[in-house]
Amino acid sequence: MSKAVIRLRNSLVEKELVAICGDYDADGMTSTALLINALNEMGFKTVAAIPSRIEDGYGLNTKMISKLQELGVKLVITVDNGINAFEAIDLANNLNIDVIITDHHQIKDSLPKSYALIHPHKTPSNSEYKNLAGVGLAYILASTLAVEVNKLSSLKIALDLFCIGTIADMAPVTGFNRYLLKKGLKIIHLTECKGLSALYKQCRFNHNQITAREISFQIAPRINAVGRIGNPDLVLNLFSETDSTIANQLAKECDKINNKRRNISETIESEAKAILEADKNIEHSFILIAQSHWHPGVIGIVASRIVEEFNRPTALLAKSNDGLFRASVRSPHGFSVIGALEDCSSLLETFGGHPLAGGFTIKGENINELHDRLNTIADDWLKNTLHSSFIRPEAYLKLSEINSSFWAKLSELEPFGISNPRPLFWSRKCKIDQLKILKGGHTKFTFSQDNLQIDGIKWRARYTNNIPELVDIAFYISLNKWRNKEQFQLEIIGIKPSEDICLLNKSGQIYKCYGNSDSYAMIENSVGKKLLFSLEPPYNIIDNSYGTDSSYINSLKDDVLLAFGIVN
Repeated sequence: MSKAVIRLRNSLVEKELVAICGDYDADGMTSTALLINALNEMGFKTVAAIPSRIEDGYGLNTKMISKLQELGVKLVITVDNGINAFEAIDLANNLNIDVIITDHHQIKDSLPKSYALIHPHKTPSNSEYKNLAGVGLAYILASTLAVEVNKLSSLKIALDLFCIGTIADMAPVTGFNRYLLKKGLKIIHLTECKGLSALYKQCRFNHNQITAREISFQIAPRINAVGRIGNPDLVLNLFSETDSTIANQLAKECDKINNKRRNISETIESEAKAILEADKNIEHSFILIAQSHWHPGVIGIVASRIVEEFNRPTALLAKSNDGLFRASVRSPHGFSVIGALEDCSSLLETFGGHPLAGGFTIKGENINELHDRLNTIADDWLKNTLHSSFIRPEAYLKLSEINSSFWAKLSELEPFGISNPRPLFWSRKCKIDQLKILKGGHTKFTFSQDNLQIDGIKWRARYTNNIPELVDIAFYISLNKWRNKEQFQLEIIGIKPSEDICLLNKSGQIYKCYGNSDSYAMIENSVGKKLLFSLEPPYNIIDNSYGTDSSYINSLKDDVLLAFGIVN
């Protein structure tokens, strides 16, 4: 960091042209915009350079370096990329262009010969900066430099862009990320960035608190869509615009592109699922589908949806203009995408990514062999991993407990995200009073329990009227804001029939449990021994053929009370 700051101060004195080379996702574009804005406010001369997803692919490349050299650039700063740009950085060195790398992607066996490297994995193991996204590194570089040149006013929109990029990139909400997000989300609605205010208008935000969830599902998709199927310069222009009228026009363009991206995604998803349905007799531990006509910019979104539905690592491939196939890879927790790609690197032209997501390019003739290898790797993972689709809620909750007081306490745990997930709750014997299929294939419910009603929604799922009237549900809680009205809503993750019989696995023993919420519960083991106890506090034991009361019996009783939703 100190070496980078000294180089930048010299660049300011010499009035050099500095290039900020970013990426076309929300993290990369907010990182680029943050540095461009901050450096310009400090008096630098800057130029932005983001590769085309379709024409150039990911990251700094030699074509970009050659163009920047023609412009007279003497210093390049990468944001959210660069750690694997060996060829481009070698060319820059030959052309006497210094490169400062700020990146958070996985470091391979060797490092490029950059002027300076700022990377969170180079910090100590207990560092609070370990999980920074690209925009986090850009923020620290900008703020450190601002202190050095005594221009803290140059950071007026830096914290806003940090929040957008960090949440959009799904960086862990821990350490320095959590500290800045808690600080930034309190004031992000007051942003001085005209472009961000214009995006709020497109999202129809009309309240004083903007949450991480609203950024994830409304702001980030509009930014990412531009990088996927449009020109990233649109987003950079949006975040640098000082005229509200022009900013509103640019935000509307982002909205149009996002709608187009949504339509393309839905078409590709339908095609991918049709291919899987036609191929249903073949069991693939690793799903890989390649189609020449798919748009490379949106296959990552569809791959994520395939993973959600089939719970298998998935790669979707589309053909690019250079004749190679470009892939987006996603996986369930526990399967390492980057590890699998490294094991198959001899078949790939380029690759990179994280444990849960990545990408690669490959020649068409190598795709079948790659699929065979990835299937083998995924087979081993499935055999050696406790792999199930069971839903594991954190706590039991009665619907009557969902109120303003509870919501205030729950909100203290925010912001939620990776490493600090939203608490998942569950409840029993909920009656379905109403069921409705919404536009887009979502299902809306009205549930009741103990004479209290609450609405719920299951995204991307169609339920019919033949589901049981009484169900157990697993859900997140949200506050739905619509037309100046606020009401609690359940986001349904799972539904199952509510039964008075359940199986309990405890210490390797299987118990059959019978519950009657009006009077008693009975536990029976595999040899017919029974435990009968009251379902009214203090839950006294009525009959115990196991023998004397013990801590294990009490523990077993507590588990049954929890399983039947009597206690939480």
